[in-house]
Formats: sequence, structure tokens, C-alpha cells
Amino acid sequence: MSETKSSFLGHAFRYFGLLFICLITLGSYYIYDIPAALQSGIETLYRVNNVKWNLLYSVYSFPNMIIVFFGGYFIDNVFGLKKGAIIFCCLVMAGQIIFSVSSNLKLFWLALVGRTIFGLGGESLSVAQSTFCATWFKGRSDINFAFAITLAFSRIGSAINFQISPKIENGEVSRVPTAIWVGAIVCGISFASCIILVVLDVIRGKKDKDDPTSNTASSFMDIIRSFKDIFHFPGTLWLINLSVVLFYVPLFVFVSICADFFQSKYGISSDLATSIASVPYYAAVSSPLIGFVVDRTGHNIIFTTFASALLVVAHGLFAFSDINVWAGAIFLGGSYAFMAASIWVTIPCLVPSKSLGSAYGLAFACQNAAVASFGLIINAIIAHFNTNPVSDSSSSSSCEPTPHPTPTPSNHTLLSSTSHADSSCVPIPKFASANAYHVAELVFFGLSCLCFAVQIIIILVDLKNRWVNIPSDKMKQRVKDLNPGDEKDPLIN
Repeated sequence: MSETKSSFLGHAFRYFGLLFICLITLGSYYIYDIPAALQSGIETLYRVNNVKWNLLYSVYSFPNMIIVFFGGYFIDNVFGLKKGAIIFCCLVMAGQIIFSVSSNLKLFWLALVGRTIFGLGGESLSVAQSTFCATWFKGRSDINFAFAITLAFSRIGSAINFQISPKIENGEVSRVPTAIWVGAIVCGISFASCIILVVLDVIRGKKDKDDPTSNTASSFMDIIRSFKDIFHFPGTLWLINLSVVLFYVPLFVFVSICADFFQSKYGISSDLATSIASVPYYAAVSSPLIGFVVDRTGHNIIFTTFASALLVVAHGLFAFSDINVWAGAIFLGGSYAFMAASIWVTIPCLVPSKSLGSAYGLAFACQNAAVASFGLIINAIIAHFNTNPVSDSSSSSSCEPTPHPTPTPSNHTLLSSTSHADSSCVPIPKFASANAYHVAELVFFGLSCLCFAVQIIIILVDLKNRWVNIPSDKMKQRVKDLNPGDEKDPLIN
């Protein structure tokens, strides 16, 4: 009876900790897509065009081509997991506060500074979150379920932003700063959760008998030697990283532009387009259920391959079909839910625990490099192929004059009597032409097909290695084999 009670309390403690593992990135996911949710208002507030608006994403992603890897590396070898999480959470909150202040002062350069500081911490905080999850659930039968809950909960933050921020703004530019400040408040909630998680992790470490010095290097040469470990990562990990890149570019970059795309192609309202744009994030709520199934079956790469196939179908519908927009959005959401529940758990099967932060950091670095680069490429493609008049957000006018007929004796009187009507103007669309988005969609579709092809390659490679596309019990054994010195009694068997 006492053993049953102890097991129940252990489970309760572990999932109580998981709640705060989820919450530490709620703020960063909420604020990441604030520029997309408030695009029109932000362009008007700061008097910038679409290209400059995209810099709010670029300054976040470009530093993370490198910094996010070092974030994971510092977690493994310098700061340790707990200190690293607090530092990265502080950067996220500080960046959003600066962004919020910039909205009150209407200083776009200050907004870019805030988003850059946010970027210095945002992706590294996600690395810390993944490392926390892998540490708390390492070698256990519910690790896929735990990872899926973590991502689903975090992505709810993104979905809530798409619903709440436009409602706070309510079409009034003067209310944009308020919507941005709400993001700062959500970041404060995440920071408080991080402090609580650190306390809980100290308790967990004592129960698991963690070595308090195991996550830090003792000398500069130790740091150099541990840095060289990345060059010994197995080829399968690099294929996993490639599949992450090819999957998340057609997802994240598409989501950043899809509201305008939906309005252009399907002729729907801005509010409805924004709601549909959040479907992939709401679909992530189903990830825990999928993760529960993956925990029981294993063969994670089969699930990631299915996710890639759904991604191909989604972008195929957007690119080559006029079927209802909800169909493609649902397929896109389904692909995200399956990928999120199955891809990240393969990394602990490929590298030892001491290198998990570096491995996750490498994956996020590759992802950010691709998202930042393709974000600019896709916007350049849209601008190049756009045939709609360009709306200048720095001007209060969003229309072009209606062409006047040349006055003649026969129509001069008519013109004089209708001069007020003739001075009206034709509204300039706030989005590009449909053919421009079609070209961009072809790029997304091609990347989706490449992602599916890489999944097939991973399956073929793993036929020999038997590392990641194997039953769940063999995956757990694989983790134990990678960490032969880690035989301490776990928090929960």
C-alpha cells in the first residue's frame, strides 16, 4: 500500500513539474506572433511597409542561427540548466518590455532592439524547456506524452495571441500598445513559473541523486573538448535536423503570411483569416493524445513521415485547389500535431544526456537559420510577383485616386456637378495579388515534398542502425545504453 502511495505521489510530483515546464515558454510563444496578429496596426503605428515589418521576425531569427546553439551548449557546459533557464527567461521578458515601450514612443528602431533581445532568449529558452522535459522523463514510458503536452501547452499561447491581440486592438491603432503590453504581462507569468520550476528541479535532483557538477565544465579546455562533441553527432541526428528545417519552414513562415494569403485567394474577411491562421496552433492540443499512442507503439519516424505527408497535402490544397480554406488549415494543423508529438523525442536516442542541450540547440539553430532566410525569400518573392498597387503604410492614405476623364465641353458640366464623387479613391489592397502568393505556395509545396523524402531516407538508414524507428521498449533501452553510468534509481520507475 505504501509503495502504491509513493508511486502516486511520485507521478503527481512529476506532472506538477511538467505544468511549470509548459508555462516557462507560454510567454515567448504568445509574443512571437504579435507582429502577425497586429500587422496592419503595427505598420500604421510605426509608419513602416511590409518589408520593414518583416524585420520584426528577421531580427529575432537571424541571431538564433548561432546563438541558440550556444544557448544549448551553455546549458550543458557553462551555466547549467537551472541558471540558463532563468537567464533566457529574463531576456525574453526584457525584450518584450522594450518592444512595448517602443510602441508607446512609436520608435521602430527600439522595437527592433526589443525583438532582438527577445530572440537572444526565446529559442534558447525552448532548448532549456526541451532539456528539462528530457531530464524529468528520461527513459520513461511516457516521454512522448510529456513532450507533446509541453509543446501543445506552449502553442496554445500562440493561438491565444491570434485571438486576443486583434480583439484588444479592435481596429484602432491607438490600442496597439495595449495589446503589446499584454504580451509583457504573459512573459511575467512565464518568468514566475521558471522560478518555481527551478525550485522543483532542485527537489527532483535530490530525489534522483543528480550530480550537481555534472552539467558544467571545470576548465576552459573541458569547454573546448565538449564543443568538439557536436562533430561526433551521428548522421541520423543531422537528417533529423534537416527534416525539422524542411517541415517548420512551410509551417512557421507560411503562418506568418497566411492571413493575407487567405484574404487574397479566398476573399474572406481579415478577422476570419486571422482565426484560420491560428488553426495549426489549436491543433497542437491533440499532440498529447498522439504522444500517448507513440509512447505505446514507438516507431517515431513512421509518425513523422505521416506528418510530412499531411503537410504535402495541406500545401497541395493551398497551391493547386480552390477547395474550402478550412480543409488545408486542418491538414496543416494535423501535420503539426503529429510532428510535434514524435520528432523531438528521437534526440535523446541519438546523443547522451550530457550533450542534450547542445543537440537541441543545434536543431533549433538550424530551424531558425532556415526560417529567417526563407522569411526574407518568401517576402521577396511576393513583392516581386505582386501586381496589386502597393499601400504605403507611412501615409495616412490607403487608396489611389480614381482616374478622371479629360474634361471636354460635353462633359465639363457633369464633372463640375460631380466633382466630390470624382475626388473619391479606390482602396488599395493591404495584401499582395493572388498570383504572388501562388508562387510562394509552390515554394512551400516543394519544401514539403523534400521533407517527406528525407523522412523516407531516415527510415531506410535506420533499417541498419535501429536507433529511432523502433518499438518504444527498445527506444528506452537505447537511451540507457547511451548513458551507461546513469543507473541511479529514477524518481518513478
